[in-house]
Amino acid sequence: MFPLGSALLPGEQLPLRIFEPRYRRMLDDVTRTAGDDQRPSGFGVVLIARGHEVGGGEERYDVGTFATIDQLVTDPGTGQSTLTCVGRWRFVVEEWLPDDPYPRARIRRLSEPADDPTLVPGLLDVGARIRELVEETFTARGVPIDDDVPRFDADDLAAVGVYGWAARLPIGSADRQTLLEADDPATRARVLDDAVETLIARIRFGA
Repeated sequence: MFPLGSALLPGEQLPLRIFEPRYRRMLDDVTRTAGDDQRPSGFGVVLIARGHEVGGGEERYDVGTFATIDQLVTDPGTGQSTLTCVGRWRFVVEEWLPDDPYPRARIRRLSEPADDPTLVPGLLDVGARIRELVEETFTARGVPIDDDVPRFDADDLAAVGVYGWAARLPIGSADRQTLLEADDPATRARVLDDAVETLIARIRFGA
């Protein structure tokens, strides 16, 4: 398990630099068993509820995301590693085990509900507000919008979903965790809507 200061969402990329001895040991264990179908090829990521990433002793949320390693580079001189991970699926911690030598837990994979097409119009309204904010930001900077800037439209929603939209936005850790813990599409849509409204108010009005 890897407790962090930000919740990881399914489908989201996570760059990490591993330097603490306990997590270097964890990474060694993960990569050594990656070819074994009976063992996980990644690790769980949970949000820290109280405390810090370095040093241990932190309090942790119980709902997190299992991440797999896409890229890994280790410096043979220092033993430190730089890696890129991807969030895959949600889980809940059923039992925290002793941190020996790194955080460990027994987890249960959470099922994913079917998409609800009745929520699409409301989500597209949220997407339109996000896109409007993006356009305002580019205009204020006096630069044109690049073609690769997401449009937050129907095609984009179908491709990346609610998690993908949320991952692109500078929303707070609490909102990300609430979204991660939501078990049904309606709640996820509502959490995203509220988070976007808060973001818009903060940017436009300094709220």
